[in-house]
Amino acid sequence: MVQSIIEGLGNYFLECPLLKDGVFRVDALGSEPVEYSIETGLTSPVLRRYVDGSSVRQYQFNFNSREAYSMDRIMAIQNESFYEEFCSWVETQSASGHLPEMPEGCEAQELEVLAPGFLLDASMENAHYQVQLRLQYYKEAQTGKEV
Repeated sequence: MVQSIIEGLGNYFLECPLLKDGVFRVDALGSEPVEYSIETGLTSPVLRRYVDGSSVRQYQFNFNSREAYSMDRIMAIQNESFYEEFCSWVETQSASGHLPEMPEGCEAQELEVLAPGFLLDASMENAHYQVQLRLQYYKEAQTGKEV
């Protein structure tokens, strides 16, 4: 059992067969290719709250990578193709019910791509790409302990 949502997401993406050998981080992306990172996003977590205190929630985050880059057309196509395939992998996994492991009391329901891979910034040697995603999950009501 994972201790946090970000831990579950990290483990989940490490299973992706498309990732090249490279460093995988949380909330940090280095300056040299190939690196991957998950960074948390800003959003209201609660989508729906039930009378019993349980809720349907969302966890928005970005999947980033640092890739080799040049103005070469073939290299640009390869980078963009990776993100097309990555987004397709996420959608296929979600549709088949293969979702990230969650902390106790939480159950993943859906992982969706909000914005497909796009070039965030580039130099003549490498580029930062990003995909915006959302994990929707059910969270059980918290029960308080009596003192």
